[in-house]
Amino acid sequence: MRWRAILASMLGLLMTLPLAWLFYVAMFGQGVNEPRAQGKVPVPMLSLEERRSLLTYGHNCKTDGDCEPPLRCFFSTHTMSRYCSDSRCVTDMQCQEGFACRTQTTTSNGDPIRVCSLVGVRKEGEVCLKHSPANDYACEQGLLCQGRCGRPCRLDDPASCPEGYFCHEGAEDEPSCLPTCEGRTCAEGQRCVTLDGTGSEGRHASLCARVYGQDCQQNPCPQGQFCMLQTSPQPVDAVWMQCTSGCGAGAPPCPEGTVCHQYRCQKSCVPEDPSSCEPGFTCHRKTAQEPWRCVPFPRASSQPSP
Repeated sequence: MRWRAILASMLGLLMTLPLAWLFYVAMFGQGVNEPRAQGKVPVPMLSLEERRSLLTYGHNCKTDGDCEPPLRCFFSTHTMSRYCSDSRCVTDMQCQEGFACRTQTTTSNGDPIRVCSLVGVRKEGEVCLKHSPANDYACEQGLLCQGRCGRPCRLDDPASCPEGYFCHEGAEDEPSCLPTCEGRTCAEGQRCVTLDGTGSEGRHASLCARVYGQDCQQNPCPQGQFCMLQTSPQPVDAVWMQCTSGCGAGAPPCPEGTVCHQYRCQKSCVPEDPSSCEPGFTCHRKTAQEPWRCVPFPRASSQPSP
């Protein structure tokens, strides 16, 4: 049927998206907040008999409405597909080694489900990807991911976070500690940079860092563009900012001097001319099919970076 062909095409497109684009969506989207699962009871973990009795169990879906209750439409970052599922775990004990039981929202922001997510190498305060398909981007054991890895904490107890961190209410899992430089004096050449997201009492996650590129937090971008903030390497002591705009199907062409890559306009460059990129950036591409563009200097390697 035609709808199946369309769905297959969409899934095929998703499978071709690079991991770096997943990070862009997860970490650098401007003004986009994750749906909150606070106060909602996760879907139960069903028995084998209960799963077999449900006709839609394991079937492809677009929304929770395509699944029989109590199943939810689950998006897997490992298979890059959506299918009807119950909770896959209740505690870490039900996950295999190298995984931890975490909460994940579903398509309609209904009751969340519990899934086994990779445990990785990212340390406290480092950038992470929730439900990462690779352990390079997942938090160490015992840490939760809210854009950055942090230990669990209590909102009513500031002392539950180490110095330089504050307790942030979790969108899916329990609250965790996020970095802050509020009230601190940053080292020479650095300033206190606000990161995406706000915590309780309107507090912002922030860090002391040197700014490369256009400091579009202090000097807003022209109309029609947005400020993209990137952080690398780990641990962070620098940030890269650029004014950019979306591109691709249905979007206007990129301005002169920029190229379209991963759905956003990026400054083009000539690899033989180091001055074609601003300080802190280098001219780079990973494959011959990609355009030459200015990227944050630590990212210019064969190792994918968030």
